[in-house]
Amino acid sequence: MMLDRTPSRELQEHLWVFPMDYPIKLIGHAGEELHTAVIEILLKHFNDFDKETLKVQPSRTGKYHSITAQLRFDELEQVHALYADLAACPHIKTTL
Repeated sequence: MMLDRTPSRELQEHLWVFPMDYPIKLIGHAGEELHTAVIEILLKHFNDFDKETLKVQPSRTGKYHSITAQLRFDELEQVHALYADLAACPHIKTTL
């Protein structure tokens, strides 16, 4: 079965007001690869992102980690560019 890794277009973008703070949660297999990939992607899109603010939560079994970040978006194009990079990352299984 193929995962649909494209962001939902039901985001009701017409209601968004920029700049805006937006929490994002990423889920992937536990490990340094996931953590490193997430930090690299977030720093690419947010130069001043503080990696110390990431919240990492292991799953009950420890097989997966969810990583939560609070982001400040300035424009819609920034949202789309970030989601495209997150979707392309093989270490990230789900983006919420």
